[in-house]
Amino acid sequence: MKNLPYIVTAILVVLTALFAILNRVWAGFVYFALSALLVLSLFWGVWLIYMYFTDFKLQLAQQYKYFRAKKIGEGQTTESVFNQNEASFKKEFNKSVLKDKIARWGIIIFCFGVALAFILGMVWY
Repeated sequence: MKNLPYIVTAILVVLTALFAILNRVWAGFVYFALSALLVLSLFWGVWLIYMYFTDFKLQLAQQYKYFRAKKIGEGQTTESVFNQNEASFKKEFNKSVLKDKIARWGIIIFCFGVALAFILGMVWY
């Protein structure tokens, strides 16, 4: 499962290159090339959404543990104060990782935007 995106990407890039070369023989192969690229961009969009809701959520939980340990370990607060004000510390942590979340969703939206561009390319070609 770890190498799945690389395998799918390699296969679809090779197919796209093959269809681009075969475009010299028959002009209809351009639709096959565009559809392979469409599948590739949709795959990456779906894969990144899957990774966001599985691995990224686990990474955030792990980062929160480190954030908590850092706050308590540096002497900024005690464990009892941290537990009493956990909502405010959680809010501070969420502000610190907001940029990372926005960047990940931006990449996902970009993948689907590229897919839309390939659809429009097939319609207008």
